[in-house]
Formats: sequence, structure tokens, C-alpha cells
Amino acid sequence: MQSVHVVIIGGGYGGIRAMEHLAHNSHITITLIDKNPYHYMQAEVYDFIANKVDMSAVMIDLPSLTKSFGLVEFICAEVNSIDTAAQNVSTPTQTIHYDHLIIATGSRTYFPDFIKGLREHTHGVKSIPSALDFKQQFERSLLNRIEAQSLGCDVEPFNIVIGGAGLSGVEIAAEMAAYANSFYQNGNFGCRGVDVYLIDAYESVLFGMDSFLIESAYERLIKLGVHVWHNNRISEVREHEILLDNGKTLSFEFMIFTGGVCASTLTQYLGFETNNKGHLNVDEYLNLPNHPNIYAIGDITNALDENGKFIPPTAQLAERGGESVARNILRTLRGKEKQPFRFKNQGVMIALGGEYGAGLLPGGIKVKGYLAYLIKKTIFRLYTDPLRRRSTIGKRR
Repeated sequence: MQSVHVVIIGGGYGGIRAMEHLAHNSHITITLIDKNPYHYMQAEVYDFIANKVDMSAVMIDLPSLTKSFGLVEFICAEVNSIDTAAQNVSTPTQTIHYDHLIIATGSRTYFPDFIKGLREHTHGVKSIPSALDFKQQFERSLLNRIEAQSLGCDVEPFNIVIGGAGLSGVEIAAEMAAYANSFYQNGNFGCRGVDVYLIDAYESVLFGMDSFLIESAYERLIKLGVHVWHNNRISEVREHEILLDNGKTLSFEFMIFTGGVCASTLTQYLGFETNNKGHLNVDEYLNLPNHPNIYAIGDITNALDENGKFIPPTAQLAERGGESVARNILRTLRGKEKQPFRFKNQGVMIALGGEYGAGLLPGGIKVKGYLAYLIKKTIFRLYTDPLRRRSTIGKRR
């Protein structure tokens, strides 16, 4: 079989999975390009910002990981352009030729332009620096709050606002509330000073998801003391104040916005077909239209199911996409026809603060409470442990 070179842009869930499935073929060499030297497991960020784990728990070293596979080269750089005619990818320092290209650069927080001040006055958690910045500022504010007790308990309220009650918003709100409760309980501090508000634009949290998950999440949020405001849309965000479309206002110390995602900025410069949020349009094989040797996977795509409905971006979607394009590259090299990408959801597990969760397993099995928490953590370990073992092997090389 002819030797080929596969270039993967993006070391997230999808890019890593594609690399794993291709790297065991001796006739394939791989170059993985990412602007960061680590794989960030953003799906577990709620544990990090709530101080349950340190930063290393949500990172995998990419140079060590790629070395463990032998025929994989890692380049830490941003991609400037893609020349489809010459089949080259350019970074600020070099040009890399590809036979097959996989674009897997993920997404970023979507800040709607019509909400004045949103981008300027809110935190995101879709990158390690932004999550770390929030975590450090939050802890400093907790200390300031404790020190303010010298003046008595009658001090300004310390509110955390989470904008958006989708999966990320619910998990972060629950974990921050659980963390605040534990903090004040463990320290026996007399003045309770943290309130978490979840601003929900719809009539329920997790809108559109299974009713069991919606009810379990809402019940848990209320038990943790989270203030859930349904049917409230943000109209403006000021430095320490949020304005809602119904005229209500709310002061805050911190605000995290999780109200949506858009594609990474790379798509703006490539000239490929996108939707209005910059997601790359792909066909049933996850190929870019008219480019049979270029694939896009994960959050960066406008992937549709068999009925033409948009598939919400998740780590699970990215991983299944990575596996699918890897298989199709191998099938192409063997002279076989490609197989369409068919996404089958393998279940949903949601962290709901502390050692509590809720989820739907394959076969419609419903779980919640401590068991759901254990299952979610087991799934995370099954994903991370093999990567950490490989990273250890690569570090020794």
C-alpha cells in the first residue's frame, strides 16, 4: 500500500481520536498541529474551576502523547492558511504537505453582537487560560468576602451569574453552588456570601433534552440553592450588572456565559463554505464539499443527521467523527468506497455538583445521584487513562 501523509489540525477530542485510529498503520505518517502543547478536556472543566481537581487533571501533554505513536509528529503552531491546489498547510514558520487533511479545531464561546457588553464583561471557560483566570479571581473574591466579615455580615451581595442553561451552564452552576456550600460549611464562616444565578432563556433548563434529565437537573439545582430564572433573556451586560429584557437587573461579581458556541476563528480565513456561526459545511462523509481528501469533525462542523437536523456539538460527536474519517481514509487507501457518518448517541451523563449526577445510558436506562456520578467519572477515566499511559511512554522516548 502506498505511503501517505495525514495532517490533523487540532488536538481536541476528535483530532486525538482520529490520530489514534490512524497511527497503527505503518504506511501512514501523521502530523498533528495545535496552537497549544496540550489536549484540554473541556468537558470536565467544572471540576477544575470548582477546585475539585488541579489543572493537570484536565490536560494531556501533546508532545509526549504523539511521541508514543512513533510515526506522528507534533507541531505547536497556529495555521495561517490551507492551499487546496498544492495540498499544503501553512504555519508562520513552515509549510506542510498533506495527502489527507482533517480539520478539528473545535469551537469558542459565541457572544451575540446584539447583547451589548457581553463579550467585555463575562468569562468563558472554553480554554485553559480563561478557566484559570476565572478560578483565581473567584478564590480571591472569596477571601475578600471572608475578610469583609470584620465589618459585619451586612455587605454587598456576592453573586455569580451563569448565562445559558444548556449542558455546560447547568453543570457549572451546580458545581459552583456545591463548592460555595462546601466552602462555607468547612470553614464554619458565619456570613454566607455567595449566590449562584442561572439565567435561562427558555421555559426549562436543558431545553430540548429528555424530561428525566430536565427534572433531575432542576431538582438538584434548587436543592443546592441555585436561583434559576426561566424565560429571561439578557439585553445588556455592564461591568458588574446584568440587564434582562423584562426590565429586571442583577448585580454580580462574576458572570460566565455559556449561551452558545461558534466555530474556531480558523474557518474565517480558509474560504470554505460555512453557516452563519462559522461552522464548516460537510457532506455525509464529513468531507468538505468538492474536497474528497479534506475532512472536518467535531464542534467546527455543521454536521447533520439522516433527517437533516443539526447534531449538537459534544465530545462524543467529535470522537465518533474522528473514528469515522479515520476509517474512510483507510478505506480510500484500500480502494474501497467510503461509508456515510451515522451518529448514534451513546447516552448522556451530567455532573450536578458534588458527588451527584444524572444520566441516560444506552437502552434508555435512567440513573441519578451518586451512581450517576460514579458512572460519569468511570467514563472519564476510561478516556483519560489510556492517553496518560501513552503520554508516559512518549515522555521516556
